[in-house]
Amino acid sequence: MSGLPSLRALRYFHQAALHQSFSLAAQSLNVTHSAVSHQIRLLEEWLGKSLFLRANGRVQLTADGERLKVCCIQTFREIEATCEKIRARNTNSLSVSCAPSFLAQWLIPRISRFTEKHKTIALTFQTHSDIERVRNEQSDVLILSHEQPMQDDIAATLITVDYIGPVCAPASGHRFTYETDFSTLPLLHADTKLHAWAEWAKKTGVRGDFWAGKHFDNLTLAIQAARNGLGIIMTPQILVKKEIREGTLIAPLGFAEVDRATWMMVKASRQEEPEIALFRRWLLEEAGMVG
Repeated sequence: MSGLPSLRALRYFHQAALHQSFSLAAQSLNVTHSAVSHQIRLLEEWLGKSLFLRANGRVQLTADGERLKVCCIQTFREIEATCEKIRARNTNSLSVSCAPSFLAQWLIPRISRFTEKHKTIALTFQTHSDIERVRNEQSDVLILSHEQPMQDDIAATLITVDYIGPVCAPASGHRFTYETDFSTLPLLHADTKLHAWAEWAKKTGVRGDFWAGKHFDNLTLAIQAARNGLGIIMTPQILVKKEIREGTLIAPLGFAEVDRATWMMVKASRQEEPEIALFRRWLLEEAGMVG
């Protein structure tokens, strides 16, 4: 015996259960009353259980029928939603998700090079780090700083190992070494990276109060505050290479490697789709460029 009954029988049962009527089910399916009755009888024979009580020309679901009705409603709803997503997806589009700081500091200044090479691919950007949105295909690509990913259904490509360090404006007058007590310095914090200072201190062995100081909603704002002389911010090297090259920020102690890396994550079943493959290749090329 097959592990599943006929899909047609389940469809006909689904409509009959919703309408509590074989006649109304037949109308909704554009088939005859006898066709509905026949399919449900086949389904009941397959199950070895009655799904409807029949009396005086009316039908009523049995307890088993009610259980199967709930299952059919959920399953057909999910099938319908999935098919709609597939139909609605534009094969020439790509939605990219990442942290606001990565988007503003690294991706946007470079993305024109991708669009010049691939003019037919329409890009949209989202600022979140929710891997579930990749699983349910609300996002095509997620770029995330994370430890080694371990999910079988997610394909992760290493973009760059993460290095972090303290940066400030050249004219701010803040001078410090690894021996400095950082409690005496005006530290800046991004609420999206609250443990960044503590992470760096653990790696380098420096001392101080790494929780006090001004707080900002995200790292991009904190970097701008540092550029304007308000204090010192702990930031990934990849996000401030341009500012350091231009001289608007300095990194007196350089950058230390941490136990994280920046990954491009996609749904494993979609990793070879043309748009995703092109974006991955471009991302790796950009991350490997000097500066």
